Amino acid sequence: MGSDNGTLNKQKYSMYQPAIILIFLLNTYWRVGVFKLQMYKKTQTPEKVQTPEKVQTPEKVQTSLEEEHYKRRSLKKYFGCYEKYKEELPIHSKETWRKYRETYVSVVGEMDSTIGDLDTDYDGFGTVSHFAKQSPGRGRGVFAGQDIAEGTLLWDGSRSAQFKDARSFKKFLVDLNDDYLACDALKWSYVFDLNEGQGKPYLRIITDLDEGALCNSGGSSANMGYLPVSFEQGWQRKNRIRPLFAKRDIKKGEEILCRYGEFVAEHGWSAMGL
Repeated sequence: MGSDNGTLNKQKYSMYQPAIILIFLLNTYWRVGVFKLQMYKKTQTPEKVQTPEKVQTPEKVQTSLEEEHYKRRSLKKYFGCYEKYKEELPIHSKETWRKYRETYVSVVGEMDSTIGDLDTDYDGFGTVSHFAKQSPGRGRGVFAGQDIAEGTLLWDGSRSAQFKDARSFKKFLVDLNDDYLACDALKWSYVFDLNEGQGKPYLRIITDLDEGALCNSGGSSANMGYLPVSFEQGWQRKNRIRPLFAKRDIKKGEEILCRYGEFVAEHGWSAMGL
């Protein structure tokens, strides 16, 4: 049997039903709006915006190399030097030496260049006749083209590039745009104290941009090197580089040998950040 209470309840429900539906719709609409707003904010946040990946240009690759804290060993790996050093490397032509010099000047600027006039045909050996060729067991070397008397000024550093910091040196290596030339420069370069141990070190990275770079080390048998400062008073130093003299008579065709320890600053590379 039915009940009057049931009928009354149905009537009350029917009366409130539109309001309930309206509240439900408003709540749903509000939730959807909040969700869309959150999604919009996410897409507009700079950290979340994804831009198409750009191909790195050679200039940017070079810049990153210059700014990285590469040590000499890492630079040699970067340019593939360890493999190249196993090869018989060529004697450089005048055109190649000119490329080295032009690249250096383009990096440091004419005002800071230490290699003189690019258009003048000379090197650090001055008037001393010499030539470069392969030296058995040593690689490339430089040889006397004439008999040379003891005490003769052999080389004055007038074509030696000086770099004030590691960054400019690394830019020079990159701007050569030739891995073989970069590897040669890495092999030949050294750090020199322009104050020669007197007072605070005044260090420069030196890259000899002439055939002086080919001078092999003879150790105690070196025939080219420093003589007493009193002896060199008659010669003006070029860019504070101490000149090298014949330490004994050298015969025509004999290899000219240096003693690297004379002019290489101790712990110089680490002091320059390389």
